[in-house]
Amino acid sequence: MSWPERIYCSEVTWPPLDLAKLGSLTFMAPDTAKFPSVNLCYAAGRAGGTMTGVLSAANEKAVELFVDGKISYLDIFKVLELTCDKHRADLVSSPSLEDILHYDGWARDYAASLQLSSGRNPVPA
Repeated sequence: MSWPERIYCSEVTWPPLDLAKLGSLTFMAPDTAKFPSVNLCYAAGRAGGTMTGVLSAANEKAVELFVDGKISYLDIFKVLELTCDKHRADLVSSPSLEDILHYDGWARDYAASLQLSSGRNPVPA
Protein backbone atom coordinates (compact mmCIF):
# COMPACT_ATOMS: atom_id res chain seq x y z
CA MET A 1 0.00 0.00 0.00
CA SER A 2 2.97 2.29 0.35
CA TRP A 3 4.82 1.45 -2.88
CA PRO A 4 7.55 2.20 -3.73
CA GLU A 5 8.64 2.94 -0.16
CA ARG A 6 7.67 0.85 2.86
CA ILE A 7 6.10 2.55 5.85
CA TYR A 8 7.35 0.99 9.05
CA CYS A 9 5.03 1.44 12.01
CA SER A 10 4.80 0.21 15.55
CA GLU A 11 1.92 -1.95 16.75
CA VAL A 12 0.66 1.14 18.57
CA THR A 13 0.15 2.91 15.24
CA TRP A 14 -1.21 -0.17 13.42
CA PRO A 15 -2.38 -2.72 15.99
CA PRO A 16 -2.83 -6.35 14.92
CA LEU A 17 -6.24 -7.18 13.47
CA ASP A 18 -8.50 -8.66 16.17
CA LEU A 19 -11.46 -10.25 14.38
CA ALA A 20 -13.24 -11.05 17.65
CA LYS A 21 -13.11 -7.38 18.65
CA LEU A 22 -14.28 -6.33 15.17
CA GLY A 23 -17.50 -8.28 15.60
CA SER A 24 -18.69 -9.01 12.08
CA LEU A 25 -17.58 -8.78 8.49
CA THR A 26 -19.64 -8.06 5.38
CA PHE A 27 -18.75 -9.63 2.06
CA MET A 28 -19.93 -8.64 -1.41
CA ALA A 29 -19.38 -10.15 -4.83
CA PRO A 30 -16.28 -8.73 -6.51
CA ASP A 31 -16.80 -6.02 -9.11
CA THR A 32 -15.36 -7.85 -12.12
CA ALA A 33 -15.87 -4.85 -14.40
CA LYS A 34 -13.61 -2.79 -12.14
CA PHE A 35 -11.27 -5.71 -11.38
CA PRO A 36 -11.10 -7.89 -14.54
CA SER A 37 -8.20 -9.92 -13.19
CA VAL A 38 -10.64 -11.70 -10.88
CA ASN A 39 -12.32 -13.45 -13.83
CA LEU A 40 -8.95 -14.22 -15.40
CA CYS A 41 -7.79 -15.88 -12.17
CA TYR A 42 -11.01 -17.90 -11.89
CA ALA A 43 -10.59 -19.01 -15.52
CA ALA A 44 -6.98 -20.05 -14.88
CA GLY A 45 -8.13 -22.06 -11.88
CA ARG A 46 -10.82 -23.78 -13.93
CA ALA A 47 -8.32 -24.53 -16.72
CA GLY A 48 -5.95 -26.03 -14.16
CA GLY A 49 -2.73 -27.72 -15.18
CA THR A 50 0.03 -25.31 -16.14
CA MET A 51 -2.32 -22.32 -16.54
CA THR A 52 -2.17 -21.19 -12.90
CA GLY A 53 1.64 -21.26 -12.91
CA VAL A 54 1.71 -19.36 -16.19
CA LEU A 55 -0.63 -16.74 -14.71
CA SER A 56 1.54 -16.38 -11.62
CA ALA A 57 4.81 -16.13 -13.57
CA ALA A 58 3.31 -13.62 -16.03
CA ASN A 59 2.03 -11.57 -13.09
CA GLU A 60 5.48 -11.46 -11.51
CA LYS A 61 7.02 -10.33 -14.81
CA ALA A 62 4.26 -7.76 -15.45
CA VAL A 63 4.71 -6.26 -11.99
CA GLU A 64 8.46 -6.07 -12.64
CA LEU A 65 7.78 -4.27 -15.94
CA PHE A 66 5.48 -1.86 -14.10
CA VAL A 67 8.02 -1.18 -11.34
CA ASP A 68 10.65 -0.55 -14.03
CA GLY A 69 8.32 1.98 -15.70
CA LYS A 70 7.97 -0.07 -18.90
CA ILE A 71 4.19 -0.53 -18.65
CA SER A 72 1.43 1.26 -16.81
CA TYR A 73 -0.35 -0.22 -13.81
CA LEU A 74 -3.46 -0.95 -15.90
CA ASP A 75 -1.31 -2.79 -18.47
CA ILE A 76 -0.56 -5.53 -15.95
CA PHE A 77 -3.91 -7.16 -16.70
CA LYS A 78 -3.31 -7.01 -20.45
CA VAL A 79 0.06 -8.76 -20.08
CA LEU A 80 -1.61 -11.50 -18.03
CA GLU A 81 -4.47 -11.87 -20.48
CA LEU A 82 -2.22 -12.06 -23.55
CA THR A 83 0.11 -14.56 -21.89
CA CYS A 84 -2.71 -16.84 -20.73
CA ASP A 85 -4.43 -16.64 -24.13
CA LYS A 86 -1.19 -17.64 -25.87
CA HIS A 87 -0.69 -20.55 -23.45
CA ARG A 88 -4.10 -22.14 -24.09
CA ALA A 89 -2.81 -24.17 -27.05
CA ASP A 90 0.07 -25.58 -24.97
CA LEU A 91 -1.79 -26.21 -21.71
CA VAL A 92 -0.61 -29.34 -19.91
CA SER A 93 -3.46 -30.76 -17.80
CA SER A 94 -1.34 -33.02 -15.58
CA PRO A 95 2.07 -31.37 -15.61
CA SER A 96 5.29 -32.85 -14.34
CA LEU A 97 7.69 -30.69 -12.34
CA GLU A 98 9.69 -30.21 -15.54
CA ASP A 99 6.52 -28.98 -17.33
CA ILE A 100 5.78 -26.53 -14.54
CA LEU A 101 9.31 -25.12 -14.56
CA HIS A 102 9.36 -24.96 -18.36
CA TYR A 103 6.09 -23.01 -18.61
CA ASP A 104 7.06 -20.75 -15.71
CA GLY A 105 10.12 -19.67 -17.71
CA TRP A 106 8.11 -19.52 -20.94
CA ALA A 107 5.50 -17.22 -19.36
CA ARG A 108 8.15 -14.85 -18.01
CA ASP A 109 9.87 -14.72 -21.40
CA TYR A 110 6.62 -14.24 -23.31
CA ALA A 111 5.38 -11.51 -20.97
CA ALA A 112 8.72 -9.71 -21.30
CA SER A 113 8.61 -10.02 -25.11
CA LEU A 114 5.32 -8.18 -25.49
CA GLN A 115 5.96 -5.00 -27.45
CA LEU A 116 4.58 -1.68 -26.33
CA SER A 117 2.32 0.10 -28.76
CA SER A 118 2.30 3.89 -28.97
CA GLY A 119 -0.20 3.99 -26.10
CA ARG A 120 2.15 1.98 -23.84
CA ASN A 121 -0.24 -0.97 -24.06
CA PRO A 122 1.43 -4.35 -24.51
CA VAL A 123 0.72 -6.16 -27.76
CA PRO A 124 2.01 -9.52 -29.01
CA ALA A 125 5.41 -9.27 -30.67
